Amino acid sequence: MDVSWFRRRLLAWGRENRRSFPWRETDDPWRVLVAEVLLQRSRGKTVAKVFEELFRRWPDAPALSRAREASIASAIRPLGLVRRASTLRAMAREVDRRGEVPADSEALLALPGVGRYAANATLVVAFGKRAPVVDGVTARVYRRYLGLPSNLPATTDSELWQKVDEATPRGSSRDWNWAVLDLAAEVCLPIRPRCDSCPLVERCAYGSQVA
Repeated sequence: MDVSWFRRRLLAWGRENRRSFPWRETDDPWRVLVAEVLLQRSRGKTVAKVFEELFRRWPDAPALSRAREASIASAIRPLGLVRRASTLRAMAREVDRRGEVPADSEALLALPGVGRYAANATLVVAFGKRAPVVDGVTARVYRRYLGLPSNLPATTDSELWQKVDEATPRGSSRDWNWAVLDLAAEVCLPIRPRCDSCPLVERCAYGSQVA
């Protein structure tokens, strides 16, 4: 893998095609963390509406920690997974107890409902740290470009995580993560990917097969 070419092409595309979401307009760790939890198995456009309503009603972790679970469930109902209400309240209570969202991976993973993806995404977006960020959506871009097998769950695919770690640049990890997500959402689609519009098609293992 020519890492420098991969980074250069994707970052340039990402700057020109970045999607706008409210959690991309803030580096508040609590808002970023909540967004990452809400985004699990949910579409960004739907989450954006829920995100705005959630923070209108409960602007910070202490406020959400005191909310009724039924009220939180009602606010996030458009996402279809209302059981996340108890997770969000438990996470809020723990962050309130700590006094802040932790800025290290181990402490983030100890929070209710926070897995490796959400923890690393929070480190990257809110704290400007370098960390590999992999879920089922971003895995599609890496696996197709690199020609990696796709029969393993993204969360436990050690080879995939290693390749993502190698590709993730220092100093622009946030932009990189967003570029991968946006490419997956707009171009590298699960069915009928738009390879003719992809900035990586020239060296993509998958693209070379369908060209």
